[in-house]
Amino acid sequence: MTRTLSPSHAAQRSDPPRMLGMGLILVTMIVAFESMAVGTVMPRVASDLNGLSLFGWASSAFLLASLLGAVASGILADRRGLAPGTVVSLTLFAAGLLMGGVADSMPGFVLARVVQGLGAGGLAALPWAVITTRYPEAARPRMLAALSSAWLLPVLVGPLLASVIADHFSWRPVFWGLVPVLGLAAPLCVLPLLARRGGGGGAAPSAPAGARGQLWPALGLLVGAGALIEGLRRADTVSLAVAAAGLVGLVLTMGPLFPPGMARFAPGLPRLLALRGLLAFAFLGTSTFLPLALHDLRGLSLSGAGLVLSVGGATWTAGSWIQAQIERRWKGAHRTLTIRAALACVVLGLGLTALSTLGAVPLWCVYLGQIAGCLGMGVGYNGISLNALDSVPAAGAGRLSGQLANIETLMVALSAGFGGALIARVAPLQGAFTLAFALTVLAALTAALAGFRLRLSTPD
Repeated sequence: MTRTLSPSHAAQRSDPPRMLGMGLILVTMIVAFESMAVGTVMPRVASDLNGLSLFGWASSAFLLASLLGAVASGILADRRGLAPGTVVSLTLFAAGLLMGGVADSMPGFVLARVVQGLGAGGLAALPWAVITTRYPEAARPRMLAALSSAWLLPVLVGPLLASVIADHFSWRPVFWGLVPVLGLAAPLCVLPLLARRGGGGGAAPSAPAGARGQLWPALGLLVGAGALIEGLRRADTVSLAVAAAGLVGLVLTMGPLFPPGMARFAPGLPRLLALRGLLAFAFLGTSTFLPLALHDLRGLSLSGAGLVLSVGGATWTAGSWIQAQIERRWKGAHRTLTIRAALACVVLGLGLTALSTLGAVPLWCVYLGQIAGCLGMGVGYNGISLNALDSVPAAGAGRLSGQLANIETLMVALSAGFGGALIARVAPLQGAFTLAFALTVLAALTAALAGFRLRLSTPD
């Protein structure tokens, strides 16, 4: 979770060493590759470890742990400086990769994903903290563009490369094979931060009370969401009680982390966060079980499923570029219309993806679905984020960035968990995937209706 930085941090800005920028880019590429690759090989992991009943937890555990990891690493950075937090995050991420690569049971694999998620959360927040505290204002746009570009190669080749490795060798190198690369990136990130601190940066300031106060709500959110997911997955006498307790905990702990009125689409920031969360639940949530559905229902190889995700990732990147050009040309004048068109594309794309995967239309239509849906996500996601930035004062940008990231992480974790619960409890799999797609398509339709019926915060 991103927070505003203290004046003493801001005073430490200077021209950053080139090594630090290279390290940030390399770490971002590693996290991005892992993010794109794991979903592709999960059908093979679940099959080899006889863990289909825990399939949803492989994604949900990682995502929920990453939310907690981002908050905890930020507090550690405020207390001790950026270098110790970076070392802890790198160590946890590497340990999780190694544990996942050698796991011999699905519970062990899920535990590895928890450890990996704790580290990934800190690493995902690291670039924002470093750019804010170590980069002069004039250099920040260039570094942000470089970090965005670092996702391009993993998005294009990550799913396909991971599926080829899993098809021809094993899924295990997809995890432990990243550890040596992480070992190369670690000194590039840590050494400049240590040198800077030792060069007169002074002691790290204590974590502000507001930052410390976010740790417990984040932990409660993790426990509540986890209990809800597990209660839905279980088929015993306590499942309903566990799910109900999780739902209550989830509602109670969301208050300190998100603005009031989000559940009822209150005007302004609550509405925009709700739209972003619904889109994440719908499209990103579908991506967690799409490779398994394509593999089990349509007989697609892992390489074929990886190609579907790669096409979608490339189109998402193109959509982000298109949205940037629209923004540059019209300065936000038509942003509301653009967001509404993007939401319609997401509904169309997700519906076509579902129909193709379930066998109602030819299999090649899944590519059209991914192209339409990811184009809508690329345009709509950025448009909603810009609307959100316009709805808060500059001093609130740090908290907003955390809210945007956290609503996405939470909703994708819930979507993956609900989908996994259906896969675990509904037979045959055709019925489970039909219900899972129905849930995500309903979320996309809700977002589209909200976008069309409710006025957004920018002028048309």
